[in-house]
Amino acid sequence: MTFGGPWSTDLEELKKSIQSMPDQYKSSFASASKETLEKICDADVLHVWETDSDIDNLIQLASVIVKLCNLGKREEKSSNTKDGSMIIIAEEKSNRNNFARICQLVEHLTYANGKKHLEGTVAAFGSIVVVKGWNNSVRSENAGKEAEQFVKRINIAIERVFKMGNFSGKKKIVWHQGPVIHFLLHWINNTTSTLRSALQAISVNGSLDLTDLVKPSAQGRSNTLSDLSTLESYAKKLSIPVIFLDPSSQLISCQHLATYMYYYAYYMNTFLPTSLSRPHLHKAQDDLVTFAFQILGASRSKYGDSMVKLVKDRLDPGKAKKWARHCVDPRSYEKHKCRAAGKESEIHRAVQTADEPFPRFNHNFNITAFARLAVGPAAACTLAQHTAAPVSIDFKASRLRPACPATFYVLIPSASQDFEKVTHSIQGLMMAVLSLIRQEKGAPTIGAEEIAMWKEVVKACTWALDNAKGKMPKSVEDKVKYVSDKLKSGCWGQSVGMSSNSASATGKGMGDGVIPHTYCGFHNGMGMGIGMPGPGQQQQYVGPQGLTAPPNSPGMAHPQGMYPPQNQAYGQGGQGLRGSGAGGYPPPPQSMGGPWM
Repeated sequence: MTFGGPWSTDLEELKKSIQSMPDQYKSSFASASKETLEKICDADVLHVWETDSDIDNLIQLASVIVKLCNLGKREEKSSNTKDGSMIIIAEEKSNRNNFARICQLVEHLTYANGKKHLEGTVAAFGSIVVVKGWNNSVRSENAGKEAEQFVKRINIAIERVFKMGNFSGKKKIVWHQGPVIHFLLHWINNTTSTLRSALQAISVNGSLDLTDLVKPSAQGRSNTLSDLSTLESYAKKLSIPVIFLDPSSQLISCQHLATYMYYYAYYMNTFLPTSLSRPHLHKAQDDLVTFAFQILGASRSKYGDSMVKLVKDRLDPGKAKKWARHCVDPRSYEKHKCRAAGKESEIHRAVQTADEPFPRFNHNFNITAFARLAVGPAAACTLAQHTAAPVSIDFKASRLRPACPATFYVLIPSASQDFEKVTHSIQGLMMAVLSLIRQEKGAPTIGAEEIAMWKEVVKACTWALDNAKGKMPKSVEDKVKYVSDKLKSGCWGQSVGMSSNSASATGKGMGDGVIPHTYCGFHNGMGMGIGMPGPGQQQQYVGPQGLTAPPNSPGMAHPQGMYPPQNQAYGQGGQGLRGSGAGGYPPPPQSMGGPWM
């Protein structure tokens, strides 16, 4: 049945419209949602993922690889003929080798030796193929021959995977695009007719921000109105859905990975090889030392070179030369930057970093990659937990409305979901993925170099913060103490032996986690099923010896905070969409905001 709902200016208004939908339209709405979700999660087709290699993207890719390669249950630790297939397009960036980093991830998880093709721009790990991608800062339509070569590279990769993959004659493509869409449009327009017609669905992740207004996200601002119009036009011609993913729309509103992954810092050494995790640890160490000496500089009214000298006096060059960057740059200690370090948001970030020092390279946004956990071949729970709302979007007027038929869809949690349920769902999924990886990788081990580096950081930061005591506002001092505490007693501090309650500094003897038997299609061989353990089946997730379960563990009283709430002291926020702490649909509105047609 054809219908169009009232126009909405943000996600909450859209949810109200859906909640108040007249009964005669509900079956059409539900059918459109179900059909789209089945297409976007179809495990029998080829999924193409355009991505960068920030740590949240690597974790999301790992969840897919675990499923496709049957990790934890396979007989041989290498590529197998029964493995599923996927293509990963590694976005080109001037400051980061995404292609090399993603290849390292695939090799780490699959144990397969990658074979390079097309002058080293494609690496095949069995039926998982990594392709060197496009630099999204360069408009593809202006790139000439280089863009043409990239289209051919993608085409060849897809055709080769189709030949060696297990697709049972169903050679279809689901394309998962990042926030910038211009090269996807270029590929659709310039690929072969066979591959173009093979497209079954498209997801676009992180390009829109629907929380306060229908507008582009910070990452999607380079998309023009023409780009969005062209995307809709192409999708209509191909009769395929385009589903927009956005973490806030899915109630994934926390910025710290530790919220969704228990003992994140400890188990990161299982998820990723050291070559991938260490750059994030280096960044954290640099940030923490910079923060501590900014606090000291503000308390002493000393800035610039004089602060750099103090930093260098407190750091061993042999242990710090690999990671000390901003902390030895005089520009980091300009007066306004030192004073800004005392802001609540900056201290809050430092507490998180001290506890779990593996931050994303780009920590100014929500965890965009986790919006993708609800789509793809590993997303077995999506039909029960999400709705693909068919919508019409007026980008010029910054508004959207429920509509059927539709080309565009917005993925939102189903009416039964709320912030806590979504958070626990992701936690359960991460636990299940980790369980399967650990069956092949074993317990994490932490190297002597990591331990030595952290001790150096703790020594320098503790000295700086101790010497700032009594010289800063009491309100700031009361909050800064959480940073000092977490440097030693946080997850990473205990993992490397900084706390008297922690395990040995070699990483031996640390706890073996007990993981729920099944979650969303992932299972460890002891059971099959979908969903979290039922009543009486709740199991504790064990981290480093002596480290108590975080308060956001299943069944704990405060699923969102490992520390006091941010407005009291420091924590992980505890706020859902728009800071409400709640999720799902609001009660039916008194007014529908406009007519249904």
